Amino acid sequence: MLTTNRNFFLVLLLSIVTFGIYQLYLVHCFAKETNTACAADGKSTTGLLGFFFLSLITFGIYGIVWQVMWANRCNNFLRACGQPEGVTGTNMILCYLFGALTLGIWPLVNYARMITLQNRVNETYNGYMAASQATEGYSMA
Repeated sequence: MLTTNRNFFLVLLLSIVTFGIYQLYLVHCFAKETNTACAADGKSTTGLLGFFFLSLITFGIYGIVWQVMWANRCNNFLRACGQPEGVTGTNMILCYLFGALTLGIWPLVNYARMITLQNRVNETYNGYMAASQATEGYSMA
């Protein structure tokens, strides 16, 4: 079962207390959970080491690219399962370009929507796994 109960305020608090290290942990979790839930698409989301070093080499640009690719992959999964989409890659790019104009409010809202998106992907995946296990365990007498 994948985690479905991440809370924005708790994530924000842990990110502040750990000076951003918790956000790196979330990147690891998001990549791992997305790769598990979206395995059928044949793609792979880069894990923490790739994210960290490629972001370092590209001066943070890869971090933005990673988030956009992650959001698009999650939304493709939700769309394939008949669920409404969450935060989009376009929204993320606009947030990075114009987020400062909203005095940091838009990036926080966007971050909350990212957490919600991963929770929804995990809930959908857990639901499909539970349904498939229930039908596999069912036998006619």
